[in-house]
Amino acid sequence: MSEKVRIEVEGTKVPVYKYEKGGIVYYEFDTSELGPPEPMINALSVLKLLKSPHEVVIMINHSKPVGLFDKIVDKYTYEVEKLVNGKYKITFKLTNG
Repeated sequence: MSEKVRIEVEGTKVPVYKYEKGGIVYYEFDTSELGPPEPMINALSVLKLLKSPHEVVIMINHSKPVGLFDKIVDKYTYEVEKLVNGKYKITFKLTNG
């Protein structure tokens, strides 16, 4: 795994980190301390970085961002994992085709 590097992403209010692992580029951010609509605004800004199937966005949030899921279903797939600390880890990828 490469070192996590903080990157600037227009439209975000939280740190965004980029790293590579196993040939996949990851963009990771944590909005668990923000209230609506900030998690959605940050997620939509970071999702714009995805350009290939070899890139993934990881969002940590205090709840499942259901409103976000409705907005992105045509362009992105996502998996939701509840973490032991009660937060949620959402992994986004571009849809095939």
